[in-house]
Amino acid sequence: MTPSRRIRELYAEGYQLTPEAYDYLNSLQEVENIIDKILDSNLNNAILSIADIDEFLNEDIIKKEEILEQSLPKKEETKKLEQEIQPIQEKKETKEEEVKSEIKVETKSRKEKISSDLETIFSPEIQRSVASSANFRNYFKSRFQLINALFLKRRDITNRVTTNDLIPNRNRDKISLIAMVTKVQKTRKGTVILDLEDPSGIITGIIYASKQDLITKSEFILEDSVLCFTGNWWKDRLSVDDVLWPDIPFHKSNFAYDDVYALFISDIHVGSKNFAEKLFQRAIKLVNGKLENEKYNEIGKKIKYILVGGDVVDGVGVYPGQIEDLAQENIRLQYKTAAYYFKQVREDVEIIIIPGNHDGTRAAEPQTPIQREFAPDFYGIDNIHLLGSPCYIKAHNVEIMMHHGNSILDINAAIPAISHETSIPAMVRMLENRHLVPIYGKRTPIVPESEDRLVISRVPDIFQTGHTHIAGDDTYKGVTLINSGTFQYQTSYQKSMNINPTVGLTYIVNLKLLQRTPINFQEMK
Repeated sequence: MTPSRRIRELYAEGYQLTPEAYDYLNSLQEVENIIDKILDSNLNNAILSIADIDEFLNEDIIKKEEILEQSLPKKEETKKLEQEIQPIQEKKETKEEEVKSEIKVETKSRKEKISSDLETIFSPEIQRSVASSANFRNYFKSRFQLINALFLKRRDITNRVTTNDLIPNRNRDKISLIAMVTKVQKTRKGTVILDLEDPSGIITGIIYASKQDLITKSEFILEDSVLCFTGNWWKDRLSVDDVLWPDIPFHKSNFAYDDVYALFISDIHVGSKNFAEKLFQRAIKLVNGKLENEKYNEIGKKIKYILVGGDVVDGVGVYPGQIEDLAQENIRLQYKTAAYYFKQVREDVEIIIIPGNHDGTRAAEPQTPIQREFAPDFYGIDNIHLLGSPCYIKAHNVEIMMHHGNSILDINAAIPAISHETSIPAMVRMLENRHLVPIYGKRTPIVPESEDRLVISRVPDIFQTGHTHIAGDDTYKGVTLINSGTFQYQTSYQKSMNINPTVGLTYIVNLKLLQRTPINFQEMK
């Protein structure tokens, strides 16, 4: 349910409500009178509780006729509300028309301009798992087995052995070992020393400094990744001649059979003071074909899917000092506001939403869908599909893997050759390693489930991430890569991290041709 217009007047004046106070205020018959009293009182309290509302409730009750007379919003208040919540330049409506409009949104019928063809192939559901050493062993065993199975399909790997086959002081030439990298060290002389582990045991691998090409290649080795090492076994260590990644094969993409488009967005951060509200409203206008530019309107009318790559809201307590950046300090209120925006999207568009690290779900990977207790309004919108991260969908025959990209910053930090203000190189590393969170123990937590659901067993046509707030696109071995940018201006925290977001820049993909087009909502009218 969209927040009532009168309660939005409180938000417009800078007040916030606790969840209990919001429900309590809505249950009162005197809600109009109470809100008027609060607006006229010039309270110092920014966040109102049930006790604050009771203070106004206990004052002299105004006559019913006066309440009805005051129920219509004042002209100045209406103007403020239109600027804060409603789309820019939207035609003003009377209160009766607004009520009808809200009722229509709640009971809207799905009059589809283009028939929907959406299938969820995979989305993680909650699995209870205790963070014990045994469960973590089983988790990494699953990772090894799944990626080892990918290597077993390759014909370019010969003379396979396990660590159990490698006996000290019994030399073996030209062997191939598939192992998990548990440690990477570089000596002062430039030699790289690796701890390599498989289910049979652990050995030491050496890449000598004289092998400059291989040393350069080794800079892209990530701890906890499962790779294939070829070389010679001498005494008690493997002299590495080459390193092979599981990688994806060259992919022959699927295409849509209809001329339909998909809009890829991410990191909206509703509830932040830095939320680019006007740009997001402009995105909605594009989809609805209501911009002043008819060229863009024609494109918008062909959009059938909106794919939201996480961080719908800004959340609460996600980073140090975040409270100073929040316009709404209640995550439920943030989701109510976000639902209001998404309800403006025309009914025939399918909206697929996955969570990010700011959303109301578990922080550890894989992330489950945004929870109902935080965003009940989302569960009442029939064209919104709430899935986990990662998820795998098929839209008009095109297979899309969506992942918020929490691990991008970990990968960038681990590989000096990658700039921290990029996203695409890390996405390529994920595909090469066939894993969405290849490094364990950094900023991206992992749930120790019995099966590693972060392994990329299936090659998508499109791979979408967000998280970095840096839009980017490319193609890797036939897979379209998209990082869908942000709708949040730079925060003080981002400034301290030297992160310069590409606000309002994202992509539309023609699913019939897999042709991607950058869209900059800052330049659009």
